[in-house]
Amino acid sequence: MEKSNLPTHIAIIPDGNRRWARKHGLLPWKGHIEGAKRVEEVIKRAAEIGILYITVWGSSYDNLVKRTKTEVSALNKVYAEMAKRIISDGFAEKNEIRIRILGEWEEILNKDTVKALRDLEKATKNNKKMNATALIGYNGDREMLSAINSLAGKTTEESLKNALWTKDLPPVDMVIRTGGNPHLSAGFMMWDVRYSLLYFTDKLWPEFRSKDLDTAISYYSNQERRRGA
Repeated sequence: MEKSNLPTHIAIIPDGNRRWARKHGLLPWKGHIEGAKRVEEVIKRAAEIGILYITVWGSSYDNLVKRTKTEVSALNKVYAEMAKRIISDGFAEKNEIRIRILGEWEEILNKDTVKALRDLEKATKNNKKMNATALIGYNGDREMLSAINSLAGKTTEESLKNALWTKDLPPVDMVIRTGGNPHLSAGFMMWDVRYSLLYFTDKLWPEFRSKDLDTAISYYSNQERRRGA
């Protein structure tokens, strides 16, 4: 793939895990398990292509506080097992991928899952080639309110950005949303996606594969980017 016009930062809204499970006659959390596999696959492919930043929305704040205890428990298990697997298979270390978790996950997830995610951050903190960020317990509107409430006096673009949870991430070049519903949700990264190219696909997230990421990036590379009105 040509590297001349690659996006620096891709953000993904991986919609459709529960619908995929229903489609296949499975319990909802089976969709989350399959979706986790796609997250790992897509991050690996992004690293191969040379994408510098990739952000994946793992769950909203509402997902973790409003869904059934059974489903939230299953999500905790998915996150913990994926974190442990990424450490054990050595992929992140071998490909110099730094992994960070942003959102209100530390206040919501169980202690074992929190430890597994902290261990993953710690194990990859010195990697510098690629940055992969998982948004867990994340709502963009809650992030923006938190940033505004932390600021006093005159606010500038720079001070607002520095108050966001995503302060260390560059602007998002392209948002990919799966699942066939072409919209953004819960103020998703509202400051960082101001000029993003939006790419929607009908595929449910567990159906999204490496070749689909290639297709999205090719689409991006062939667009004339416009910033502003």
